Amino acid sequence: MFVQAVVETPVNLTAKQRELLRTFETETNSARHSPEAHGFFSKVKELWEDLKE
Repeated sequence: MFVQAVVETPVNLTAKQRELLRTFETETNSARHSPEAHGFFSKVKELWEDLKE
């Protein structure tokens, strides 16, 4: 069996959407429930930092 998943990371978020993502991360305690999530949110944060520059 072969499964292919296409995942798009949003890049044009408003300030409110970014805040909602941060709230979601905090409230779900993502590192405990989804080990891969920590890496995802770290990468999203890095992306936003790069876009600010």
